[in-house]
Amino acid sequence: MDTLRTLADHAIRRVLLGLVVSIVAVMAGLAHAPLLALQSGALLTAALWLVLWGLALSVPRRDLRGTRLWQQLSTLAGEKAVRLRSREGHRQLAAILAERLMWHADRAGMAALSLGGITLLTFGYRALRP
Repeated sequence: MDTLRTLADHAIRRVLLGLVVSIVAVMAGLAHAPLLALQSGALLTAALWLVLWGLALSVPRRDLRGTRLWQQLSTLAGEKAVRLRSREGHRQLAAILAERLMWHADRAGMAALSLGGITLLTFGYRALRP
């Protein structure tokens, strides 16, 4: 069970790393306009949250046998992977993947709200400044 969670986390984080680097690159490219950089970061992170949330909801209905996660699991588990090829094993893997996607979506949502809050505070500070 812990192996499944670890593999799911690694698969999700591998994709998220590229996306987060892209968001940071956009924000760094807009460093000359800090308010715009914060707004862009908040919107892109909110879009990431929405995608993760949508994926978490769609995982139980998808066939995971062709995914990279399934290949890694088959390689690492060996004989135990035979049990996971059953309908119950597939359902178990989908439930764990959905849970881990929701966990990551929660963190992305908190990051988006934080960036949005910082943006609002910065905008308010600029509006109040003489």
